[in-house]
Amino acid sequence: MAELTEKINREIAVYIDRKGNITDISIGDSNTVSLPLVEGRRSLNRLSGIRCVHTHPSGGGMVSAVDLSSMINLRLDAMIAIGVKDKRADEIYVALPHRDDSGEFKKSRIFGPFTVDDDRINQLMDYIFEIDKEKMLSLYKNKTESEKAILVGLETGSKNKINGMSYGERSLAELEELATTAGAVVLEKILQVRPKKDSAFYVGKGKLEEIGLICQALHADLLIFDDELSGAQISNIESIVGVKVIDRTNLILDIFAQRARSKEGKFQVELAQLKYRISRLAGLGRQLSRLGGGIGTRGPGEKKLETDRRHIRRRIQYLNSQLEQMENRRNSLRDDRSDSAVPVIALVGYTNAGKSTLMNQLCDADVFAENKLFATLDPTTRKLPLEDGKYALLIDTVGFIRKLPHHLIEAFKSTLEEAIYADLLIHVVDVSSEEVEEQVQVVDSILEDLGVLDKPIIMAFNKIDLISEYRRPGIINKNGKSFEISAVNGDGIEELKKGILEVLPQNEVEIKLFVPYAEGWIVSHLHQNGKILNEEHKEEGTEIIARVSKSKIGTIKKYFV
Repeated sequence: MAELTEKINREIAVYIDRKGNITDISIGDSNTVSLPLVEGRRSLNRLSGIRCVHTHPSGGGMVSAVDLSSMINLRLDAMIAIGVKDKRADEIYVALPHRDDSGEFKKSRIFGPFTVDDDRINQLMDYIFEIDKEKMLSLYKNKTESEKAILVGLETGSKNKINGMSYGERSLAELEELATTAGAVVLEKILQVRPKKDSAFYVGKGKLEEIGLICQALHADLLIFDDELSGAQISNIESIVGVKVIDRTNLILDIFAQRARSKEGKFQVELAQLKYRISRLAGLGRQLSRLGGGIGTRGPGEKKLETDRRHIRRRIQYLNSQLEQMENRRNSLRDDRSDSAVPVIALVGYTNAGKSTLMNQLCDADVFAENKLFATLDPTTRKLPLEDGKYALLIDTVGFIRKLPHHLIEAFKSTLEEAIYADLLIHVVDVSSEEVEEQVQVVDSILEDLGVLDKPIIMAFNKIDLISEYRRPGIINKNGKSFEISAVNGDGIEELKKGILEVLPQNEVEIKLFVPYAEGWIVSHLHQNGKILNEEHKEEGTEIIARVSKSKIGTIKKYFV
């Protein structure tokens, strides 16, 4: 090994089991060597039964931090490093795993330096057998540890900086919030700057090899990329870094899956997840399917991959049919609301802007509100009392976010339809955010895609209590009025309610009519569909002044005065 190492100037690693059999060999570069998948015992309280012997072309035999973390992650029996000098093994260091207080192999001990003929190396095997005796625990606890994640972003252009942070840095900071919301512990954030993304490795193969070493050193078990990756990219990246890889879209879907409470919400999340996954099933593809026939594709039946695709397509078809039925029921309810002339107001805005808190303040409700991204997924409807004795329906919708994939918007189209059919939109803006202008642009862009920017829109500048006077946002609402509020302490809420009354489309008209005593049903009709302002009884009937919905006056027009 020493002679070959000096000859090719590359690290060589040999993996040996306890019977002396060589299970794997790897050749790296002058500084590192890749780690194979070590298959040993599955118990976290036992070692794998495999030791790694590798060389250092530089001459130094001391084990590195990466060597130690690799040994612990793979639960190797030992990590032996051989410093090579003049085609000979100059010095040898041996690192052995050590149990922590919980009984798991989380620590390490280093022995050496040794020479090749030092008998003390062989004695270390007795120590390995001793520490590998499985601890007998009287009580087993099912503990769920948070996944340790490293975030990776890409900066491909020079965009305007906000508070000293580039677009890539701001997007990566938001990804950290998403990861924390999903339950991950963020260990490191890495931003790669390059002219354009690598079609195969996203940030480049060299950068991925560097990230792989960081994963080993920090004991990370998850890489999250701040963009949507193709199936091929995920496969390529995982083959280099050796840990699980997910992208921004998958992370958002995971949060949605945690947040969904209603049957419709769960169906929508599952549909979006299946559409995401089916395009990432690696295999022969449509042109080379066994079912399609042809040279090189003939065989005894379907491959498992094709079976998976078929099951996913069948499930997608079922979910679409179920969601269509739910949409029909929702359309029926919407028609009933339209007939009753009850105005509908939809709360829209960037995620975590305070929409649910504002709904609780306006409606004296108890909607779940939390300082986390996507705390609300299922649309919630509450009755909003208005000052004239009437009421409106206030609907809380799912929050928007930058880089929201189109297929995700499509899956939640039925939820977002509440904004499409609303009479008034209240755009809730978190003015305490340093990216408030950019967040407003993201929301406006999605509202434009939904085709609702022509509706009356009120902008509610929320969290005004968290900023000073000189930091007031210079945002102008081109579609209507703006109000500064604090949904937490109630500042500006009364002014917002008055503004809602002024902006809501006027669906009612004041009428005067004479109702004969024989037509008593008209009085009941007026009570059900409006409000009687004045009644004066005459000899042949009653003279009434009332305010009634425009859609309900057709049957009583002949009684107008």
